[in-house]
Amino acid sequence: MVQQNLHQQLQQASHQIQDAQEAARLAQGSDPQLLEQALNQLQQAEQVLQKAQQAGTEATENPQFQQAYEQLHDTRQQVQEAQQNNSDVL
Repeated sequence: MVQQNLHQQLQQASHQIQDAQEAARLAQGSDPQLLEQALNQLQQAEQVLQKAQQAGTEATENPQFQQAYEQLHDTRQQVQEAQQNNSDVL
């Protein structure tokens, strides 16, 4: 039961991260609202991962958790770079 719940949480986080990646890609250089949306999705994904992390080492040692956490970090960096590029254009 715990494993299934963890799997669902990680799936949810991965989905939100993917949505954020897509929003960041679409917003490159043009749409600050999409970047804000991507940041919000990343925050939601981070909350899901933190909740999963509270389950203990079973969660943090899970490859799916580790992959989602890395994607979260990489996507946040992409969004921040896109925001910087947008502000440089203005």
